[in-house]
Amino acid sequence: MKTTSHISFLFIAICMLAITSCDKKQTYVPKTTLADSLISAATSVQDLDRAIFLSDSLLETGDISIFRNCYMKGSIYLRTGKPQDAEAILKRALAETPKDAYDSLFYFQCVKAMVESANQKNDDEGVLRIALPAYEGLYALVSRPEYATEAYDILAEILQCVGVSQLNQGLTAEAKKSFEKCYDCIRKVRAIDTSWKHDYYASIYLFNTAISYSGLDDYASAEKWLNYAEAVTKDMANKENVPALVTDMSWSTYYINRATICIGLGKQKEGDQALAEFKRTQFAKTNSMAKIYEGDYMLKAKRYAQAADAYAIVYQYLKDFGSEPTLQNIDYLTSKFTANYKAGRKDSALSVAAYTFEYLDSAIILERKNQALELATIYQTQQKDAEIAEQKAKLMYTRVIALGVVVILLIVFFTIYALIRRSERKRLEEKNEQLTIANERAEESSRMKTKFIQQISHEFRTPLNILSGFAQVITAEGMELDEASRHEANIQILENTDRITGLVNKMLELSDASSHTVIELTDHVLAVQIASSAVEASGIEKASHLAFELMLGEGCETVELNTCQSAAIRALSLLLDNARKFTAPAEAYGQQVSADEKQRVFLKLSVVDGGVQFIVEDTGIGIPAVEAERIFDEFVQLNEYYDGTGIGLTVARSLARRLGGDIQLDTTYTDGARFVMTLPILV
Repeated sequence: MKTTSHISFLFIAICMLAITSCDKKQTYVPKTTLADSLISAATSVQDLDRAIFLSDSLLETGDISIFRNCYMKGSIYLRTGKPQDAEAILKRALAETPKDAYDSLFYFQCVKAMVESANQKNDDEGVLRIALPAYEGLYALVSRPEYATEAYDILAEILQCVGVSQLNQGLTAEAKKSFEKCYDCIRKVRAIDTSWKHDYYASIYLFNTAISYSGLDDYASAEKWLNYAEAVTKDMANKENVPALVTDMSWSTYYINRATICIGLGKQKEGDQALAEFKRTQFAKTNSMAKIYEGDYMLKAKRYAQAADAYAIVYQYLKDFGSEPTLQNIDYLTSKFTANYKAGRKDSALSVAAYTFEYLDSAIILERKNQALELATIYQTQQKDAEIAEQKAKLMYTRVIALGVVVILLIVFFTIYALIRRSERKRLEEKNEQLTIANERAEESSRMKTKFIQQISHEFRTPLNILSGFAQVITAEGMELDEASRHEANIQILENTDRITGLVNKMLELSDASSHTVIELTDHVLAVQIASSAVEASGIEKASHLAFELMLGEGCETVELNTCQSAAIRALSLLLDNARKFTAPAEAYGQQVSADEKQRVFLKLSVVDGGVQFIVEDTGIGIPAVEAERIFDEFVQLNEYYDGTGIGLTVARSLARRLGGDIQLDTTYTDGARFVMTLPILV
């Protein structure tokens, strides 16, 4: 699925505007108490520490429930940039069962907060895991008039997040149902409360639905939902007392999405008109993000020079708003690189590539720190729970002693106490063992990622040094090159630029492989065509150090597959590239050898029950049988003597499995390595 991070940022901006400018108010008054009044007063003056202390105190005295307490604290932690603490608090509430409708309302507020947190981390599986078992209970709550408005509002937001996650997971039919249910909730809440604020939040949900379909290139569905959003925005604009900033943000969101959809539908003229309307909004005139949206539009319209000009703001934007480097922001840099490269601005493209490398390095390091922080938070939470359990046990023992139980009961008590202590000691030993194993796994993961960073740094640095050298030669004062030298320099620049682009694409492929998104099987293609295209893409026939041969089994010339052609070719080309790399030492590349000295690589096709096998067999260094599964893990390199990133086989297997097939190492073959990729036949 194509990324929509640029447009989705507008959704986030609108949400922040809603929090900071509009201050959405609850329209229900289900249970007004002194405790509620005290908490509202503390939060309204932004005294968050006092609000947390007050909430904990009221929970201890029984004046508020665990659900009210957890929702208030979780919201504050999310707002102040402490997602790990927020999730730990919210999980406590979700582990409890509400006793009445009032508790249920705050229980579902906690569910919504957890869904929002998972959605911000692009954790689609987490969204579905949290939301699907819970949101059905909201339908019982909307039947209560005093809770209907808030319940419908919560339900609409949860359903919208569920729909987006289902869409990202390839569950298009389920996503459509979730979006329709969300729209039904929107209509009902707007019928109950006609204030402009509900129109505003409804437009956010509808815009985000349209954005999600645009990301899948389903522009017809995107246009349908954008039309719904347009109608709601018009209704809101015609109401009284609507802040001008709210109206401007809503229309700017509408026009940039309209422009993107028109380009996707091939309506160039309408797209340009929508972009012009977007540029007239106050947001477009005052916000640097608007230029990035304009660049996205120009890139999709293949106006590369204009896109490159618009993306000139990217560095400043990342400096002003990207306080920390993240992997999500790589999209801005890759778009900027693509625009400059396709516009023919090779020097600018080279500069962007170098900046991208440095930014990516920082983002990976930050990601490692965040993962370590998350593990530390989990460990601290477990420690606190253990301390609470221990305190309760001590309190129980103290009360038993205070009662002055008779001697026989004291003997029984100490016997039980000894048994409990032994059980606790055994459980503690088991937990320590589990923590030791987890620590070893974390250290191994850290080592592998560090090695990957070092390797990818080398992979980037080599072509960058070559490009830098040619740039210095070409730009040197008084330097004149003959036609042959100029031609050679041009070839080297293009090859190394393509190499950098390939590395970035490979890392994006790894991210896609980790997401387990579903690949649409819409291509009917001959198996031999996939093999030929993969051979050409890998360049294995041109490798001077080996002899390559394509062998077709009986019936392979006519067998047809129901698959995704590009994904199948990519998976097979990665296997061929792996065979090319490991059939000779690194220093042998490019050397002239006799036919007898050449290593051999075979690509064999054979028809089996229900599928076609693509067998890549070489006479290289081979792979030990004990490593048959480990080589498919991320960043694994069994021999550090060879170049590479350690992610090729990971991506290849992920693609094959998402196509309905698989890739396995044949451990019975001992003259080198033999990989077998199986794909299903068209039925």
